[in-house]
Amino acid sequence: MTMVKEKELAYSVERIAYRKNSLLLSAIRYSLNAISYSLVFSILFFTSTCFAKDINFEATVDRDKVGLGQSLQINHTFNGTQNMPALELPAIEGFQARYLGPSTRMSIINGRIESSITHIYTLLPIKVGIFKIGPFKFEHNGDTYNSNSISVEVIETAEQSENQPSQEAQPEVKDLNERIFLTMQVKKNKVYLNEVTPVTIKLFVNKLGVRDIQYPQFSHDGLSVGAFEQPKQYQEIVNGISYDVIEFDTRIFGLRQGELRLGEANLQCNLIVKKQIRRQVPSFFDNFFDSDVFDNFLGGYQTYPLNLKSTDIPITILPLPEENKPEGFSGAVGLFDFEAAVTPLEVKVGDPITLKATVRGQGNFNTVTLPVITSGNDFKVYEAQVKQEKTALADGNQTTARWPTAKAFEQVLIPLNAAIKEIPAINFNFFNTQTGKYETITSGAFPIRIVKSEKEEELKIIESKQPVNASFQANGQWLGFHQPKPKEDKLGRDIIYIKDAPGQLRKKGEYLYKNKLFIFFQIIPLLLYLLIAVFQARNRRIKTDIKYARQLLAPKKARSGIRQAKNYLDKGNIQEFYDVLFKTLQEYLGDKFHLPSKGITISVIDEHLRNKNVPEEILISLRDIFRDCDMVRYAASQLREENTRNSLRKIEEIIDYLQRHKV
Repeated sequence: MTMVKEKELAYSVERIAYRKNSLLLSAIRYSLNAISYSLVFSILFFTSTCFAKDINFEATVDRDKVGLGQSLQINHTFNGTQNMPALELPAIEGFQARYLGPSTRMSIINGRIESSITHIYTLLPIKVGIFKIGPFKFEHNGDTYNSNSISVEVIETAEQSENQPSQEAQPEVKDLNERIFLTMQVKKNKVYLNEVTPVTIKLFVNKLGVRDIQYPQFSHDGLSVGAFEQPKQYQEIVNGISYDVIEFDTRIFGLRQGELRLGEANLQCNLIVKKQIRRQVPSFFDNFFDSDVFDNFLGGYQTYPLNLKSTDIPITILPLPEENKPEGFSGAVGLFDFEAAVTPLEVKVGDPITLKATVRGQGNFNTVTLPVITSGNDFKVYEAQVKQEKTALADGNQTTARWPTAKAFEQVLIPLNAAIKEIPAINFNFFNTQTGKYETITSGAFPIRIVKSEKEEELKIIESKQPVNASFQANGQWLGFHQPKPKEDKLGRDIIYIKDAPGQLRKKGEYLYKNKLFIFFQIIPLLLYLLIAVFQARNRRIKTDIKYARQLLAPKKARSGIRQAKNYLDKGNIQEFYDVLFKTLQEYLGDKFHLPSKGITISVIDEHLRNKNVPEEILISLRDIFRDCDMVRYAASQLREENTRNSLRKIEEIIDYLQRHKV
């Protein structure tokens, strides 16, 4: 009995010890789990903190040697962050710069997260030499970042073609501004008021590819400028260098006297530059085929916009002299010839006579008008019809070659009496810019014969049907009025028979166009036409205006994406929910601001919305959504349902704000 009790006691002690050990193991297990979670949280926290502070700024180029007429790419890379805006490049000696866009990268290697953003620029060399680019200094949110410097050599790559005949060696061109430039010239720097002078603008290009050339523009305060003629193309040698030239010709004249300036000419074009595309690891095809063929086929060239400018030109506008100014001078300035003719020479009173006059010459035809005919009240004069045309190529005679422009007038005159014997002489006055004097050309007088009309209208007096007569005595005493006895009408002549069946009667003054219902039905086709026109114009704009189409369809696509995200959320698919949410936000922001959707990052949006008065809470919501979408790729388990609901609510608020406000 004692042995049994001892065994039971020992068994109880063992059970108690086993329970204690189990409780201890459970406590240790829970403690290890808590420690592991704490370590993971600490690693994530300190890693993000290090990313926020340890940012490396690096500048690189795709090649360190480039030729004139080519371009190179410079990259500004910020390692350790993806929320860094683009640096506005300072002036770089020997280069022109243009920003292309950002590129982001994120990777996880052995549990370590690495992220970066690269801002890409294109540099176009403008002269030969060795240049030092950088170092660049960038300040953002109170921190200063410094990059390294880069050395780039620009060489002269233009060589004489083997197919061209041998010529004397041309001077070496070491500056892009000597390869392509713009000039502007005027024939005369001192002109009279309203005197026309030619303006010539030339684009010089030496061994470069240029396309999308626009017509030049220039300021011309106080001057009137005509339309450009058809551009001319030819070759010209300047300082021993052969250039392809495109010439733009127009004409100007002064509107007011004084010292004026013809502003610098601006011309927009695209320069075709060659970019070097090389695969880092040579393949079998590089040995079997020439890799340059594939490089050129796969986009070996790109366009670079250029804005070329010329120098401005001073112009003096002289006033027309008041001395010896003829009466009737209307402002014609230049060198002119004038002639006039009248047909027919024999007409009846009231029949038309046609006066045809032509002014030919070189000058400002805007101020050339038909001289006024001083005929008194003998003629009724109608307004003249005017026609202006070029005559230099009309025929090959010397007259039209001397007078390249003509302005023809045709005027109708109506003679009012038969006593007219001639149409007075017509004097055309103009100021000769070559002699600096006024000149007058007279045409006429024109003898004509006016014949009286065979049938003349007689004056007819129409008496009243019942005249009233007044009577007086011989001494002038008033007797009063008396009414003559009316004539008797013969019966039967004015009899009208009464209709026994009047037919359908209609209210007097009732017309269909006064019916309101009829007017309403007439408006319906007009409304339908306007509706169809608006609909077609909208469809046409959607097809032709890509920016308008993207902005119009952006909210519809966003609503569809939000509905799809809600379906994934209801099913508990967090990964798919954030993928759709991120894609919806990218596509909406890209369509809304007409940006590439795949390149949308928080840094791009921050830079775009920086100066658009967007509330800070909207920007914070955008940053939170981008952060949550990035986090779900690496730690989806850390996000709770509350986070997903908040993300959905925030994207709806962002889209609603951007749609209601013009941003």
